[in-house]
Amino acid sequence: MLSVSTALAASQTSPLRRVALITGSNKGIGKEIARKIGQEEDTLCILGCRNEKLGIAAVDELKNDGCKAVEFVLMDLDDINTIHCAARFIEEKYGRCDVLVNNAAVCFNDATLYGKVPYTSFQKQADITVRTNFFGTLSLTRAILPLLRKSSSPRIINIASSAGRLTIIPSRERRQDFSSKDLQMSQLEDYMHQFVKDVQDGTHAANGWPNTCYGASKVAIIAMTKILARDEPLIMVNSVDPGYCATDQNDNQGYIPSERGATTPFLLATSPDNKHFTGVHWFQEKEIEW
Repeated sequence: MLSVSTALAASQTSPLRRVALITGSNKGIGKEIARKIGQEEDTLCILGCRNEKLGIAAVDELKNDGCKAVEFVLMDLDDINTIHCAARFIEEKYGRCDVLVNNAAVCFNDATLYGKVPYTSFQKQADITVRTNFFGTLSLTRAILPLLRKSSSPRIINIASSAGRLTIIPSRERRQDFSSKDLQMSQLEDYMHQFVKDVQDGTHAANGWPNTCYGASKVAIIAMTKILARDEPLIMVNSVDPGYCATDQNDNQGYIPSERGATTPFLLATSPDNKHFTGVHWFQEKEIEW
């Protein structure tokens, strides 16, 4: 069942210049991105969250803080049905999506997520992390792409991380695979399936993979960003490292406030309309640059 809160009257009485969807936006960086975007004139901010109670609470908080038009939509990156329902809701109600911020992710900085879940071994972390962070994000992006193509100034903003820098991959051959300017999405999907399998088999180190599931998932997100930027030239596609922000993922140990980490995604989402986007740059020899 799709759950949606009521948008503010302003979004229903005036034309919307932008419709923005932000995933994982009931807390942390995602909520701060939503807070900034939601205060823009003629902009509707849709909070895509997997927890209905927390999502609705976040909407109420943002409204009280002055956000002019915000809504909640139920969305779980591990549940393809909620992804399709959310996309259908946006299409039926607004006809398009102007901004997609792929923020939602899971990170096992601690094997129990600081006491919030039972102990999760590295072998089990791989499937959960890659399935959510990469495959879930890719599924949502594919579902929203038709709506983005209907926008006059569409943007995709992927929240990446320095943890996903290319140099975490020990194998030069694998680094070249991920950084190839000819990389196809189907190949990238195969690589991530192989990473999960190798971790589960205990052969990932021998096969040139990094010893971090979160880092591997973010390598894939950055590679996905570049593929989309190449294949969707009319969409402005960026990935952003918000820095080591204080969030639940690190038990609020980060030294950067989430509000500051939200600044660059906000600026990318709300920059003036531009039909001429800078082309994608592929780094091969200078691998250290990503």
